[in-house]
Amino acid sequence: MDRKKRLNPESRRAYLEGLRKYREKGVPILIDGKEADESQWDKIFEIREDGSFYMGDYVLEEVMDCQEQKAVNRADQEFIGEPSAGYGKRKRLKEIRFDLVYYR
Repeated sequence: MDRKKRLNPESRRAYLEGLRKYREKGVPILIDGKEADESQWDKIFEIREDGSFYMGDYVLEEVMDCQEQKAVNRADQEFIGEPSAGYGKRKRLKEIRFDLVYYR
C-alpha cells in the first residue's frame, strides 16, 4: 500500500518532540486505542492509498488546584449553598489519541 507523509521532515521532528515532552510529563500517547511507543509515532503522519489518515484527539479532564481542594475540605464542614461558578473548571491534558479516519 502506498503511503505519503504529511508535513516536511523538520515539522514532523518538532511535532514528535512535543509528543515526547507530553509523554515525559505522564500523558499517554495512544494510537488505535493502544499506548504506543516512540517507534510507532511516525505513522501518524501517513496518508494512505485509500485516503485514510490519523487524526489527533487531545483528551482533557477537570482537576482542582490546591486552593480549590482546601475550599472543598472547608466546605464539607461549613459550606451552605451552591459552589461558585468557577468551581472545578480547571482542566489538564489526560491523554493524546490518534485514530485512523477516512475522508469520503
